[in-house]
Amino acid sequence: MRFKSSSYLFLLAVLPSALAQGFGTCTATNGRAGECIKTSTCSGQGGVSDPANLCPGDDTIQCCTYGTCKNGAGVAGTCQPTSTCKGTPDPGNHCPGPQNIQCCTGDGPSPPSGGGGNLPGLDGTQSRHARTIIEVAREHGVGNRGCQVSIVTAMQESRIRVLSNPSVPESNNYPHDGVGSDHDSVGIFQQRPRFWGTVKDCMDPRTSAGKFFAALKRVNGWEGMDIGRAAQSVQRSAFPDAYSKHIPLAKNVCEAAGI
Repeated sequence: MRFKSSSYLFLLAVLPSALAQGFGTCTATNGRAGECIKTSTCSGQGGVSDPANLCPGDDTIQCCTYGTCKNGAGVAGTCQPTSTCKGTPDPGNHCPGPQNIQCCTGDGPSPPSGGGGNLPGLDGTQSRHARTIIEVAREHGVGNRGCQVSIVTAMQESRIRVLSNPSVPESNNYPHDGVGSDHDSVGIFQQRPRFWGTVKDCMDPRTSAGKFFAALKRVNGWEGMDIGRAAQSVQRSAFPDAYSKHIPLAKNVCEAAGI
Protein backbone atom coordinates (compact mmCIF):
# COMPACT_ATOMS: atom_id res chain seq x y z
CA MET A 1 0.00 0.00 0.00
CA ARG A 2 2.84 2.37 0.75
CA PHE A 3 4.23 1.84 -2.74
CA LYS A 4 0.85 2.54 -4.34
CA SER A 5 0.43 5.76 -2.33
CA SER A 6 3.89 6.89 -3.35
CA SER A 7 3.14 6.09 -6.96
CA TYR A 8 -0.08 8.11 -6.80
CA LEU A 9 1.72 11.13 -5.38
CA PHE A 10 4.33 10.80 -8.10
CA LEU A 11 1.63 10.86 -10.77
CA LEU A 12 0.09 13.95 -9.22
CA ALA A 13 3.45 15.66 -9.30
CA VAL A 14 4.54 14.81 -12.82
CA LEU A 15 1.26 14.54 -14.72
CA PRO A 16 -0.87 17.51 -13.62
CA SER A 17 -2.03 18.35 -17.14
CA ALA A 18 -3.09 14.77 -17.84
CA LEU A 19 -5.04 14.53 -14.60
CA ALA A 20 -6.65 17.90 -15.28
CA GLN A 21 -8.26 16.44 -18.38
CA GLY A 22 -10.41 14.08 -16.30
CA PHE A 23 -13.55 16.15 -16.95
CA GLY A 24 -12.99 16.37 -20.71
CA THR A 25 -13.13 19.19 -23.22
CA CYS A 26 -15.85 21.78 -23.79
CA THR A 27 -16.98 24.68 -25.93
CA ALA A 28 -17.47 27.96 -24.06
CA THR A 29 -20.33 30.37 -24.72
CA ASN A 30 -17.98 32.50 -26.84
CA GLY A 31 -17.46 29.53 -29.19
CA ARG A 32 -13.90 28.76 -28.07
CA ALA A 33 -12.77 25.19 -27.36
CA GLY A 34 -11.45 24.57 -23.87
CA GLU A 35 -11.03 22.04 -21.09
CA CYS A 36 -13.16 21.28 -18.04
CA ILE A 37 -10.93 21.91 -15.03
CA LYS A 38 -11.12 23.61 -11.66
CA THR A 39 -11.47 27.38 -11.85
CA SER A 40 -8.43 27.81 -9.60
CA THR A 41 -6.31 25.68 -11.95
CA CYS A 42 -7.63 27.58 -14.97
CA SER A 43 -6.74 30.95 -13.48
CA GLY A 44 -3.33 29.74 -12.36
CA GLN A 45 -2.56 28.60 -15.91
CA GLY A 46 -3.58 31.92 -17.46
CA GLY A 47 -6.98 30.82 -18.70
CA VAL A 48 -10.50 32.21 -18.25
CA SER A 49 -13.37 30.13 -16.82
CA ASP A 50 -16.88 30.25 -18.27
CA PRO A 51 -19.33 29.78 -15.34
CA ALA A 52 -22.22 28.65 -17.55
CA ASN A 53 -22.35 25.08 -16.16
CA LEU A 54 -20.93 23.60 -19.35
CA CYS A 55 -18.96 20.83 -17.61
CA PRO A 56 -19.67 17.75 -15.50
CA GLY A 57 -18.77 17.79 -11.82
CA ASP A 58 -19.51 20.41 -9.17
CA ASP A 59 -19.60 24.17 -9.72
CA THR A 60 -15.82 24.46 -9.24
CA ILE A 61 -15.33 22.63 -12.56
CA GLN A 62 -15.81 25.08 -15.41
CA CYS A 63 -14.96 25.45 -19.10
CA CYS A 64 -11.48 26.99 -19.28
CA THR A 65 -10.38 28.77 -22.47
CA TYR A 66 -7.03 30.38 -23.25
CA GLY A 67 -7.59 33.15 -25.79
CA THR A 68 -6.01 33.82 -29.16
CA CYS A 69 -2.47 33.39 -30.46
CA LYS A 70 -0.15 33.45 -33.44
CA ASN A 71 1.81 30.35 -34.38
CA GLY A 72 5.51 30.28 -35.26
CA ALA A 73 4.72 31.44 -38.80
CA GLY A 74 2.71 34.40 -37.55
CA VAL A 75 -0.66 32.90 -38.48
CA ALA A 76 -3.50 33.84 -36.11
CA GLY A 77 -5.32 31.08 -34.24
CA THR A 78 -6.84 30.10 -30.91
CA CYS A 79 -5.24 28.47 -27.89
CA GLN A 80 -7.11 25.22 -27.32
CA PRO A 81 -6.65 21.56 -26.37
CA THR A 82 -4.92 19.65 -29.18
CA SER A 83 -7.72 17.06 -29.10
CA THR A 84 -10.21 19.73 -30.24
CA CYS A 85 -8.05 21.22 -33.00
CA LYS A 86 -9.27 20.25 -36.47
CA GLY A 87 -6.60 22.45 -38.04
CA THR A 88 -2.89 22.54 -37.21
CA PRO A 89 -1.65 22.78 -33.60
CA ASP A 90 1.74 24.42 -32.99
CA PRO A 91 3.53 23.07 -29.87
CA GLY A 92 5.89 26.07 -29.76
CA ASN A 93 4.73 27.43 -26.38
CA HIS A 94 2.66 30.22 -27.91
CA CYS A 95 -0.15 29.68 -25.39
CA PRO A 96 -0.61 29.70 -21.62
CA GLY A 97 -1.58 26.48 -19.87
CA PRO A 98 -0.10 22.96 -20.04
CA GLN A 99 1.55 21.44 -23.12
CA ASN A 100 -1.75 20.08 -24.45
CA ILE A 101 -2.93 23.68 -24.99
CA GLN A 102 -1.48 24.74 -28.32
CA CYS A 103 -1.99 27.43 -30.95
CA CYS A 104 -4.50 25.95 -33.37
CA THR A 105 -4.70 27.53 -36.82
CA GLY A 106 -7.10 26.86 -39.67
CA ASP A 107 -9.87 25.88 -37.25
CA GLY A 108 -12.40 27.44 -34.90
CA PRO A 109 -13.69 30.99 -34.52
CA SER A 110 -11.79 33.80 -36.16
CA PRO A 111 -9.54 35.71 -33.79
CA PRO A 112 -10.60 39.22 -32.82
CA SER A 113 -9.89 42.09 -35.13
CA GLY A 114 -6.39 43.29 -34.27
CA GLY A 115 -5.35 44.98 -37.47
CA GLY A 116 -3.21 48.05 -37.64
CA GLY A 117 -4.45 51.59 -37.37
CA ASN A 118 -6.30 53.37 -34.62
CA LEU A 119 -9.84 52.67 -33.52
CA PRO A 120 -12.36 55.54 -33.95
CA GLY A 121 -11.62 58.45 -31.60
CA LEU A 122 -8.58 56.76 -30.03
CA ASP A 123 -4.84 57.24 -30.38
CA GLY A 124 -2.33 54.43 -30.80
CA THR A 125 -1.88 53.63 -27.11
CA GLN A 126 -5.61 53.75 -26.43
CA SER A 127 -6.33 51.56 -29.46
CA ARG A 128 -3.83 48.92 -28.36
CA HIS A 129 -5.36 48.72 -24.89
CA ALA A 130 -8.91 48.83 -26.25
CA ARG A 131 -8.18 45.85 -28.49
CA THR A 132 -6.91 43.92 -25.48
CA ILE A 133 -10.08 44.79 -23.54
CA ILE A 134 -12.25 43.76 -26.48
CA GLU A 135 -10.43 40.45 -26.85
CA VAL A 136 -11.13 39.72 -23.18
CA ALA A 137 -14.76 40.79 -23.70
CA ARG A 138 -15.02 38.08 -26.38
CA GLU A 139 -13.49 35.52 -24.04
CA HIS A 140 -16.08 36.36 -21.38
CA GLY A 141 -18.94 36.21 -23.87
CA VAL A 142 -20.36 39.64 -22.95
CA GLY A 143 -20.99 40.75 -26.53
CA ASN A 144 -21.28 44.27 -27.90
CA ARG A 145 -23.07 45.61 -24.83
CA GLY A 146 -20.39 44.37 -22.46
CA CYS A 147 -17.79 45.85 -24.78
CA GLN A 148 -19.47 49.24 -24.60
CA VAL A 149 -19.67 49.10 -20.80
CA SER A 150 -15.97 48.35 -20.57
CA ILE A 151 -14.90 51.07 -23.00
CA VAL A 152 -16.97 53.82 -21.35
CA THR A 153 -15.50 52.74 -18.01
CA ALA A 154 -11.92 52.71 -19.27
CA MET A 155 -12.39 56.11 -20.93
CA GLN A 156 -13.81 57.71 -17.82
CA GLU A 157 -11.35 56.14 -15.39
CA SER A 158 -8.08 56.53 -17.27
CA ARG A 159 -8.77 57.58 -20.86
CA ILE A 160 -7.81 53.97 -21.66
CA ARG A 161 -4.28 54.31 -20.30
CA VAL A 162 -2.43 52.24 -17.73
CA LEU A 163 -1.86 54.62 -14.82
CA SER A 164 0.57 54.12 -11.97
CA ASN A 165 -0.02 55.91 -8.65
CA PRO A 166 2.52 57.52 -6.28
CA SER A 167 0.40 56.25 -3.38
CA VAL A 168 1.06 52.70 -4.62
CA PRO A 169 4.86 52.65 -5.17
CA GLU A 170 4.79 49.09 -6.53
CA SER A 171 2.70 50.29 -9.47
CA ASN A 172 5.75 52.09 -10.86
CA ASN A 173 7.44 48.71 -11.35
CA TYR A 174 5.05 47.81 -14.17
CA PRO A 175 4.63 49.30 -17.67
CA HIS A 176 2.43 52.38 -17.55
CA ASP A 177 1.33 55.24 -19.78
CA GLY A 178 0.92 57.94 -17.15
CA VAL A 179 0.35 58.71 -13.48
CA GLY A 180 -2.92 58.98 -11.58
CA SER A 181 -3.69 60.08 -8.04
CA ASP A 182 -7.16 58.78 -7.14
CA HIS A 183 -6.70 57.24 -3.68
CA ASP A 184 -4.86 53.93 -4.25
CA SER A 185 -6.39 53.22 -7.68
CA VAL A 186 -4.18 51.94 -10.49
CA GLY A 187 -4.37 50.69 -14.07
CA ILE A 188 -6.83 51.19 -16.91
CA PHE A 189 -9.93 50.61 -14.80
CA GLN A 190 -8.51 52.42 -11.74
CA GLN A 191 -8.94 49.35 -9.59
CA ARG A 192 -7.91 49.44 -5.94
CA PRO A 193 -5.68 46.45 -5.17
CA ARG A 194 -7.17 46.04 -1.70
CA PHE A 195 -10.45 45.10 -3.38
CA TRP A 196 -9.45 43.86 -6.84
CA GLY A 197 -6.31 41.76 -6.34
CA THR A 198 -2.59 42.33 -6.60
CA VAL A 199 -1.02 45.53 -7.90
CA LYS A 200 0.48 43.49 -10.72
CA ASP A 201 -2.97 42.22 -11.75
CA CYS A 202 -4.52 45.68 -11.66
CA MET A 203 -1.68 47.12 -13.75
CA ASP A 204 -1.98 44.42 -16.42
CA PRO A 205 -4.58 45.38 -19.09
CA ARG A 206 -5.64 41.81 -19.85
CA THR A 207 -5.92 40.68 -16.22
CA SER A 208 -7.65 43.86 -15.04
CA ALA A 209 -10.15 43.60 -17.92
CA GLY A 210 -10.89 40.01 -16.91
CA LYS A 211 -11.58 41.15 -13.36
CA PHE A 212 -13.85 43.91 -14.67
CA PHE A 213 -15.93 41.53 -16.79
CA ALA A 214 -16.16 38.97 -13.99
CA ALA A 215 -17.56 41.70 -11.73
CA LEU A 216 -19.92 42.94 -14.46
CA LYS A 217 -21.41 39.47 -14.92
CA ARG A 218 -22.17 39.38 -11.20
CA VAL A 219 -24.40 42.46 -11.55
CA ASN A 220 -27.97 41.19 -11.75
CA GLY A 221 -29.63 42.32 -14.97
CA TRP A 222 -26.67 44.27 -16.30
CA GLU A 223 -27.54 43.28 -19.88
CA GLY A 224 -30.72 45.38 -19.74
CA MET A 225 -29.27 48.36 -17.89
CA ASP A 226 -28.29 51.69 -19.34
CA ILE A 227 -24.61 51.46 -20.34
CA GLY A 228 -23.53 54.13 -17.85
CA ARG A 229 -25.52 52.59 -15.03
CA ALA A 230 -23.97 49.17 -15.68
CA ALA A 231 -20.51 50.74 -15.52
CA GLN A 232 -21.37 52.47 -12.26
CA SER A 233 -22.70 49.21 -10.81
CA VAL A 234 -19.21 47.78 -11.14
CA GLN A 235 -17.12 50.84 -10.35
CA ARG A 236 -19.23 52.50 -7.62
CA SER A 237 -17.79 55.88 -8.57
CA ALA A 238 -18.37 59.12 -6.69
CA PHE A 239 -19.44 60.51 -10.10
CA PRO A 240 -22.10 58.02 -11.28
CA ASP A 241 -23.29 60.13 -14.21
CA ALA A 242 -19.82 60.60 -15.72
CA TYR A 243 -19.78 57.42 -17.82
CA SER A 244 -22.65 58.14 -20.19
CA LYS A 245 -20.86 60.86 -22.14
CA HIS A 246 -18.49 58.22 -23.55
CA ILE A 247 -21.25 55.98 -24.97
CA PRO A 248 -21.08 57.30 -28.59
CA LEU A 249 -17.32 56.72 -28.68
CA ALA A 250 -17.66 53.24 -27.13
CA LYS A 251 -20.31 52.28 -29.67
CA ASN A 252 -18.05 53.29 -32.56
CA VAL A 253 -15.01 51.53 -31.06
CA CYS A 254 -16.82 48.25 -30.45
CA GLU A 255 -18.46 48.24 -33.86
CA ALA A 256 -15.13 48.97 -35.59
CA ALA A 257 -13.56 46.07 -33.70
CA GLY A 258 -16.29 43.75 -34.95
CA ILE A 259 -17.88 42.80 -31.67
